[in-house]
Amino acid sequence: MDVERFLDWAEQKGWTVERRSVPLALPETVTGRYDIPECYLGFLEKVLLCAGPMDTEWFLCEEGYRQDDPDAMRWDECERISLEAARDMMDDEEEKRVAEFWDGVLPFFLSVGNGYEYYGFDLLGRLGPTGCVLHGYEPVFEEAEVFAPDFGAFLDRVTAGEVATGGVLFDPEEYAFMELEGRREQERLQEESARALRELLHPEEEHHDHGDGCGCGHDHH
Repeated sequence: MDVERFLDWAEQKGWTVERRSVPLALPETVTGRYDIPECYLGFLEKVLLCAGPMDTEWFLCEEGYRQDDPDAMRWDECERISLEAARDMMDDEEEKRVAEFWDGVLPFFLSVGNGYEYYGFDLLGRLGPTGCVLHGYEPVFEEAEVFAPDFGAFLDRVTAGEVATGGVLFDPEEYAFMELEGRREQERLQEESARALRELLHPEEEHHDHGDGCGCGHDHH
C-alpha cells in the first residue's frame, strides 16, 4: 500500500493525520545511529503527524523522534526501560545485550493501548529479512517477532485491522455498539439498585397487589 492511500484510509477511520508542508529534518540522535529505510523516509517526508483514533498509538514522525520529555513516552522509551531494568539488576551482560539489540532496531510505531508495544525495523536482519518489521512488547521488549516483511506490508496489516488500536482492534461500529451496551448495562445496574433499595425500605410493597381501588395511596397510572 502506498502512503497516500494509507493516509486516506486513516482519515476515514478517525485517525489524526497532518501532512508535512516543510522539509524533513530528523535529529542527529536518530540519523547518526540508524540508516533509516528509504520507504520510511518517504513516509516521513509526507507526514507530520499520524495517530490512531484513540490517540493510544502513533507513528514516530519528526517531532516524535525529537520529543525528549521524561514525563512522556519517548521514541526510545522501550530501550530506556530495558536498560534501566538491567542496571537495577547490576547485570552488565544484559545491559550490553539490550544496547546491541536496539543498535539494530529502529522503532517507528508506538502503542500504549494494551501496555507498551512497538513496531520497528530490523535493520541488521537479526530476526528476519533485513528491513523487516518487528513487533515487541513489555515486559521484555527484545523478545520481538517478525510482524511484516516490509513497511508496505505493515501498512496493509494496519488497514486489515491486525494492529491493535485503542486497546482493541479498531472498528467504528464495534466501538459504537460497545458504548451503547455499556450505557444499557449502567442503566440496568441503576434500576436493580433502586429496586433493591425500595424492597429494603418498603418490604411490604414487594407482595402487595396494587389493584384498582386498593387504597394504598400510590398512583398506579
